[in-house]
This record gives sequence, C-alpha cells and structure tokens, in this order.
Amino acid sequence: MSRTPKLLIIKYWPELLSALAPVIVFWRLVVGGQVLYWALPSSQFVPWRVLANDALLEGRLPLWTPLVGMGAPLMANLQSAVFYPPNLLALLLPPEIAVSVLAVLHLSFAGVGMARLARRLELNDFGVAITGLAFCLSSYLTARLWFITINNAMAWLPWIVLAASPCATLKLKDLLILSALIALQLLAGHAQSSFYTLLIAGARLIWHSFAQTRKVPAADFAAKTLRVSVMFGLALAFALCLTAVQLLPTYELLRQSPRADAAEYEFAMTYSLWPWRLFTFIAPNFFGHPADHNYWGYATYWEDDGYMGLLPLMFALCIPYHVLRKSNTEYALRTTSIFLLALASMSILLALGNNTPVYPFFYFYIPGFKLFQAPARLLIGYTFALSLLAGIGADAWKASERKRYWARLGIAGSLAMMGLGVAGMFVMTDSRASTFASGVAGAAVTAAVAFILVLTQPDQPNRWRWVALAFITLDLGLAAVRLNPTTDRALYQLQPANLPATGRLYQYADDEYRVKFKEFFRFTSFDDIDPQTLRNSLLPNLSVLNGAPSANNFDPLLTARYVRFVEAMESSPQLLNLADVKTLVKPLQIITPRSVATTRLRVVYQARMATDEEAAFAAVTAPTFDPDSEAILEPVESSQSGLALDPNHFTAQVALDRDGWVVLSDVYYPGWRAFVDGQPQPILRADYLFRAVAVPAGQHTVTFEYAPPSVTVGLVISGAAIITWMVLWWMSKTSNDKR
Repeated sequence: MSRTPKLLIIKYWPELLSALAPVIVFWRLVVGGQVLYWALPSSQFVPWRVLANDALLEGRLPLWTPLVGMGAPLMANLQSAVFYPPNLLALLLPPEIAVSVLAVLHLSFAGVGMARLARRLELNDFGVAITGLAFCLSSYLTARLWFITINNAMAWLPWIVLAASPCATLKLKDLLILSALIALQLLAGHAQSSFYTLLIAGARLIWHSFAQTRKVPAADFAAKTLRVSVMFGLALAFALCLTAVQLLPTYELLRQSPRADAAEYEFAMTYSLWPWRLFTFIAPNFFGHPADHNYWGYATYWEDDGYMGLLPLMFALCIPYHVLRKSNTEYALRTTSIFLLALASMSILLALGNNTPVYPFFYFYIPGFKLFQAPARLLIGYTFALSLLAGIGADAWKASERKRYWARLGIAGSLAMMGLGVAGMFVMTDSRASTFASGVAGAAVTAAVAFILVLTQPDQPNRWRWVALAFITLDLGLAAVRLNPTTDRALYQLQPANLPATGRLYQYADDEYRVKFKEFFRFTSFDDIDPQTLRNSLLPNLSVLNGAPSANNFDPLLTARYVRFVEAMESSPQLLNLADVKTLVKPLQIITPRSVATTRLRVVYQARMATDEEAAFAAVTAPTFDPDSEAILEPVESSQSGLALDPNHFTAQVALDRDGWVVLSDVYYPGWRAFVDGQPQPILRADYLFRAVAVPAGQHTVTFEYAPPSVTVGLVISGAAIITWMVLWWMSKTSNDKR
C-alpha cells in the first residue's frame, strides 16, 4: 500500500507535470506574496469579490450594491461569479490573494483536463504531457490570466469535451457528469467562453458520431446523430436548471441593457484578430511587447496572442505526414486529427472578425454571435486544437534522417535570421522597424534551439523528451510571466488621500479613460505603477474598497437608462445634483468638492406624469427642471412581491408637511419594492432613472427593499435541479452496483 502513491505519480506524471508547470511559472502569485492588479483585477474582480464577501459573511445574498453606478445589481452580474464554488476560497483568504491563487490553479486544472483528453486518445505519455503543457501555458490562457472569468471558465473546456464524448453511449451517469461540468463553467462567470465551449464540444460530438457510423446506412446515421444531439441538449438543459439562480437574474439584467437583443455591430467587431498578428504565432514579439514598453500593433497584445511555442507547433505540423498520410494510422486518430485541423482553421478564420466576410455572416445569421465582442477570443478553438495536434504529433514523432536533414536547414535558416535581426537592431533607426528586428532575432534563437533538439534526438529518446518538455515550459513560461504584472498585496489595503465624506464620486468619461488607459493600464506598455497613486485615483470600481459610493460603474452590463443618463450628466450640473454627486474626481489626485443642495433622499410636493421614457428624459434634461421641487414620474407595472431573502435595505425617517413623494436617487430596477410604515406601496420610476414612492403628510418610515422574483424563482429551480441531480446520480450508482 505504501507504494501506491509513488506508482500513481509514475503512471500519471504527465498530468502532474501539467498541474505543476503553471505553479512554477507563477510561483510569485502562489507562494511569493504577489497579487494580480493590472487592469481588471483592481477595477473589477477584487472589488466585486470584496462586495460579495461582505454580504455572504453577513449571512445574506449579495443582491445589490449602492456603491457603484448610483446603485446596481451585483449578483446578477454574471462575472461576479457569486455561486462559483472555488470562489469560496475568498472567504478564507484575503480576496486579492484568493483571486490570484485561483487564477493559477485554474491553469493547472486546464492542463490536467487536456492531458486526460489526450489520454482518452490513447497517446503515449510524451504526447499526453505535450498536450497538457501546450494548453495550460498557451498564450490564450496565460495572456488573459488577469481576466479572471475567462481564465476560470476556459479551464473547464477540456473537461466538458472529455465528458461529452460518452454521450454517444446514452448513459445516465455520463449525462449527469456533463451537466454538472457545464453548470460549473456557467457559474465561472464568462458567457462568451461558455458559448464557445459548447460550440467546440457539440461540433466534436457530432463529428465523433459521424466517424463511428461511417459504414452504416444514412437512416441509422441520422438516428444516431439525433440521439447524441438530444443527450447533449438534455445535459445543457439540466445545467441551465442547476444554474438558474445565477442565470435568471443575469437574464433580467441583460434585458435592461443596451445589449438586450444584440451588441452593436461595431462593438461586436472590436478586437478582431489583426491579420498581421499571424506572424506573432511564430515570432511573438514581432510588433514589440508591453513588458518591453514598445508594443505598437493594432489594439491589445493579449487579445490577438496565439503563441503556442515553436516545438509544439513543429509537432502539430507533422500531422499531415505522420498521421494522415500513413495507412496504418488508427481510424479514430485520423478522423480526430482531421477534425482538429478543421477546427484550428475555422477558429482563425472566425477570429479575424471584420477582416473577412465570414464572421459578419455569423453575426447576422447564426444565433449567439451577436451577443459578444472580441472575435479574436475565438482563437480558443485554435489553442485547443493545436494542443491536441501537438500531442498527436509528439506521439508519432520519431528520429529519422529526413528530420535531421530539415533540422540542419532549420538551424542554418535560424542562424541567418538571427544575424539579420541583430544587425537590424543596430542599423534600423525607426523604433517600429527595430521591433521587427528584435522580434525576428528572438524567434530565431528559439527556433534554433528547437531545431537543435530535433537534430540531436536519439533513437531511444527518454532523456531527450524531458529536455524537450523543459524547453517548452521555459519557452511558454517566459512568454506568460512577462504578460502578467504583479504587485504586493498592500495595494489593496492602502487608503486614498482626501477621500470625501459624503455624497457620490464621479469621474467624467474622458478623464476616466485617460487615467485608466493612458496613465495606468496602457495597452502598449506595462509601466511601473505606484500603488498609492493608483489608489488615490479613485478609479471605478477601485473606490469600492474604501466604501466610497460612485456614480461610475465599470461593468460589462449596464442598464440602458443608466448609460443614457450618465451621457447626459456629463454636460448637465443639474443631473449631477440629481445623482447626488458631491465630488468630482479629476486626474490625477485632484478632488473637487461640489456645493449641492440636492441629496440622495428627497421629499418633493409636486410631480408631473410623463407619458413614456422619451418624455421623461426630455423633462429631466430640460434647463428649467428643478429636482428639489418636483419629480418626473412614469407609469410602471405594479411592483411584484417576492420572497424576502434578507436583501439590501434602505430605510429613512421622513416628515412631510403635506402629501408628496419621497425620491431616492438610486437606480430604478426590477425587484425593488417599497413600504411606508410597513405597508407595501408601489414604486414609481422618477426623474427618468430613479425611484419614488407616494407618502402622505406626517412622520413616516420609508423602506426600500430589494427582493427580486428572478432570484426566488432561480433558487427554486436550482434547488429542485440539484435534488433531482443527486437522486438520479444515486440511481445510476445503484444500477451499476447491481450489475
């Protein structure tokens, strides 16, 4: 028995290597006391985690936050990932540490999943290890390490594809496992990643079904494909039920947003893969690098980053010769290789976005593609396919004189390119041209080492394989660690200077953009950032860490009315007053107090009823509108009651000289209800964006309570689905035991 763990390590060393490699590369985040901060961790993910933790530790669901966007739903924001089980670690560790550690562990989880998928293809240990390493250290994942939800969600991709394969067997246990994995990915918080995962898993499942039934009649093939599709659909439907408590509030928020039906075309095409960046799939620094402060390519470095390492690419490129050409190759491996080559090609074609007519066609005619931006993220298909192709190629890779011949040519070519690159670095005076030279020189060095490895491969390559794996880890690891600036966790503990005591903060859109993307988080350069200066900036949503309410909200989903109101507020002091903005944050560290009579809670005695949204907006933006003396009301449906889940409350004591209205400058949103002296009263939409309730003369207690029916219904559906899942799992286990 004492030898069992050792034997398991020996048997599953490729999986262990895939799990350890990211931990070694990002050791500073795991055990070095460093944390992620660049861009989204500090402006979204850590603040959201802090808000969620505060609510959960108080024993309530984090339904709403008054600290951003004049009040906004928190749990309904899918990327807050409130119900994602691994995020419970943030209740035990400081949120900034938990977020950073989990990002690395998800890379390890992704690598193990790909290794298991490669093992399903019956590859040798070397091929399994290559597959796991290539995926978990791929630039697609590591360049987005700080984009926590993409990183977390994509880690489930290989596991879902692995679990989807047995759908062809139509077993209940397989369906339950697949549904649970899809549910976990949905809860990880990035709908776009889940959508692409389902496309890849579904396409592979149909292809696998087609390959298995190649010699059967067309009718049998159609029936088998239908059964497989139904099983996959049932697993997806079950997963949607399991996650209803998250998805229903998110859907409610989506319906309130400008992206309710589709993202605008120009927005959706943002971050299309720049065709010239295909050069960087071989020479990653061809257009410079943010860590070298000289990147000048189109848009961002990381969105178009498809570097997979030169040695894995060599292994993958041998597929047509070693696998497809040889007649003795197993049929399953041959068909899988064809599918992966097709997936990689289609992925790149779609990732090019508006640079070809293909993605626009999908945008207009294929459901789902209208909802997301950044077509370059479809490179996940290329990343997934190339990782497996590299493993398949490595499995078939053997030393030969032909390979040595091409390796000698490759070494000679690499040395020549290295010489040209080094010469160009000294000769070229144009800064952009010099990045070509340095990028070519760097890639040539890597290529030379890769070709030397090919040249020196012995007939019995056991030790050689370890050297190859170490080279891949070093190659991809160096690329990965340079794309993820870290800092000491003290950043999140600092107190900003001159933090205002009352009212909301607001930073004009141009100022916010300039401070965020020109001063701190520049796309072209990872500059050293002084933590105190960053905290003093009070950027949204960083101010949440200090409990300072802000009228800004840095969130992928915002309500359409909020967006329109804020755009008008940019040039309207009276709307700033209406939003209870008492402090303007100017770049950098300059805080301008405003003298504002209007407060967050107001009593008004006059009201006008607007006929519709447009009329209300025209009224509140009119120069004559005085929010302290009147309210602009709109007809709305009666407030719906729901199960009170200890939600956020706002309670105030008010005294009215005569009948009037109490107006709260917090965003009107479905699910809020009001009580006057404990008696329910309908909430009115006031002043285009906010909430009001009619109150009679005298002293009264007014309470606004957030109890969204979407959460209640979601809890019921998810609870029933979880119980059903457990019962079915027990039944499947019992059935297997009897057999």
